[in-house]
Amino acid sequence: MEVDEDPVRLAHLRRQQLNLLARQATRSPFVIAIVAAVLAYVVSGHAPLYQVGLWGVALVALLFVRRAYALRQLHNPPVDVQRALGHMVWLAFAAGVFTGSAGPLFFPPLHAEGRALLTMILVCWTAGGVSTAAAYARAFYAYVAPALLPLVLLWSMAGDAQSIAVAVLILLFGLIQVFFVRDNERVVRESFVIRYENERLLEALERERQEVLFARDRAEEANRAKSQFLAAASHDLRQPLHALSLFSATLTLRAVDGTTAEIAGHINKALASLSTLVDSLLDISKLDAGAVRPELQRVNVRALIERIEAEYRPVAREKGLSFRVAPADAHVDTDPLLLERVVRNLVDNAFKYTAAGSVSLDIELDEQTVRIAVRDTGTGIPKSERERIFEEFYQVGNPERDRGKGLGLGLAIVRRLARLLGLEVELESDPGRGSTFAVTLARLSGEIPPPQPPRLPEPLDAGALAGAKVLVVDDEPSVRVGMRALLESWGCRVAACSGFVEAQRLLDDYALDLDVIIADFRLAQHENGIETVRRLRVRLGDVPALMVSGDTAPERLREAQASGLPFLHKPVSAEKLKETMLAVLRR
Repeated sequence: MEVDEDPVRLAHLRRQQLNLLARQATRSPFVIAIVAAVLAYVVSGHAPLYQVGLWGVALVALLFVRRAYALRQLHNPPVDVQRALGHMVWLAFAAGVFTGSAGPLFFPPLHAEGRALLTMILVCWTAGGVSTAAAYARAFYAYVAPALLPLVLLWSMAGDAQSIAVAVLILLFGLIQVFFVRDNERVVRESFVIRYENERLLEALERERQEVLFARDRAEEANRAKSQFLAAASHDLRQPLHALSLFSATLTLRAVDGTTAEIAGHINKALASLSTLVDSLLDISKLDAGAVRPELQRVNVRALIERIEAEYRPVAREKGLSFRVAPADAHVDTDPLLLERVVRNLVDNAFKYTAAGSVSLDIELDEQTVRIAVRDTGTGIPKSERERIFEEFYQVGNPERDRGKGLGLGLAIVRRLARLLGLEVELESDPGRGSTFAVTLARLSGEIPPPQPPRLPEPLDAGALAGAKVLVVDDEPSVRVGMRALLESWGCRVAACSGFVEAQRLLDDYALDLDVIIADFRLAQHENGIETVRRLRVRLGDVPALMVSGDTAPERLREAQASGLPFLHKPVSAEKLKETMLAVLRR
């Protein structure tokens, strides 16, 4: 596309040409003044001194007027660039007139050698204008014609062949200068077009970069909004879910006939399914919050694999699948709980998506690495889906959202846990023939210590909580009722309140001597359960306490972790609640 076809680009070109002309006009007066002084010296003995002086002063004055105008254009860019260029052309024409006037003024009285020297000076003088006016050819055309034509006419009027030849040569030299300037202007235009297009390209790239940054900021904001939504939704879901789990546990304990027990069992199964979803959301929130810190230690992968094998043998039998496990003694430096969670999620995912055939869990060793691979003969994963399966709630081949195939959170958790451990999840898959998920860890050298026998949990004493005096602090009435019903079924003596003020009143009215405090994290009127426990301990001493909360906001998780209090997430199973209460009472 030609420059003239684009008005915006043409305007930019004209401004660049004006700037180039103006810069040259600010530099040339000093050089031209020196040349004019030399010319005045050459003709001073042949022309009247006042005439030489007036010519020199007038020429230099014009040059400095042009310089002042050029400086003004540079310091205060004009709105009408084309008009300013026209003024520069007229100033160039005036300079050409004053330069060319040296011919009629000084040529006649000079002898042949003087005329030749004058001609040489004027021709060289105009040649200097090629560089000063190259950006805008019209300025040079306006300058060179009045500068050289008088000299051409003077030589022609001499009449002899030699003089005419000189006139022709001067004319040819002027034409050659015109061609040079025309070519130079074309180079300037082409270089400007290239630079202009490059600038437009850079601007477009910068716009795209800003759009990418804006999109990234929007995505981060959306991610923060998602975390806030999950935190709020989880808290609101966990409150009634926790109360329901307490009532269900109490109903199971107090069932007086088989029908009631069966109904309680169905309620517990439904609660377990809903709790799995809420717990998975909590896992995502905790990992995104940075609330999980790996605790690295020497781990024998054989023990880890054997635990998972024992857990999933019944699953394999139930589904009629072959479950092949190839454990090996090898040690790695990792967090055993987080690594086990990664491998367990991969095995669980394999069983969910394998209808027939087999699932295998293999340990592949070499001198430096340990590779844990989970293979299945399931549906496989198309290449286009291999990144998306690690997104939350995304599942291949489950548009009906069958809960039997999971929730679409397992692999999202796997990737987060793997990155937390400094691992990459490898995926190989052949649609219709199965998939392989694997992680590779650095292998530790040295002697393999004998495996430690697993620590079995101490059996819960059904009557261990009988007579325990418990204060329940929760702003949800249904939770207080449910906690009271469950704890009293265990033989506890229970007082319940909604916050610190009500707890103070209970302590004053009944002179309570507490054995344990169970407090919600988020209470009414922006009251914080951790602070409530601290204030109650000021009055009661170091009473054992534990926190129960449905809040999954990242900052809340970090705050709870820093408090040092046992922290349970709603809904809490009856077994987990009893186990934690006994643990804090033993301290």
